[in-house]
Amino acid sequence: MLSPRLTLWSLVYGLLIWFEAAVTIRFLGSYIFVPERLLWMAIIFAGTAVLAFAIGWFYFHWFQTPPPQRAASALLICAVGLLGDTLVLMQPALFFPGMTKEQIAWFGAWFAWAYGIGLLSGLWPRVLYGVPID
Repeated sequence: MLSPRLTLWSLVYGLLIWFEAAVTIRFLGSYIFVPERLLWMAIIFAGTAVLAFAIGWFYFHWFQTPPPQRAASALLICAVGLLGDTLVLMQPALFFPGMTKEQIAWFGAWFAWAYGIGLLSGLWPRVLYGVPID
């Protein structure tokens, strides 16, 4: 069970990560999502996996979050972003005017991948450097 403090920080951290990603995609999305360059897209997805684990580790280390609370924290962090991205994808032309439909489809795949990895970071690995085991 998460304390009210850790719950609030998880939600705030999730909002911060989502906002940073949304602003980055808003202004650089057409350079990030280049469907014709599959190797580039593979690098983006691989880099996202590393970044998602790093974001999770930073949070878990900063708040000294033990494994049972890591899963709940990861869920809250990702839930904020999933909700935000759902709202953004309901009006893609408004939020991403410079992106094609194909780029927006890649964005949808990318954010599903990123949040899946984010959720996984709360469960695995059980032992993280500088983070309590129990």
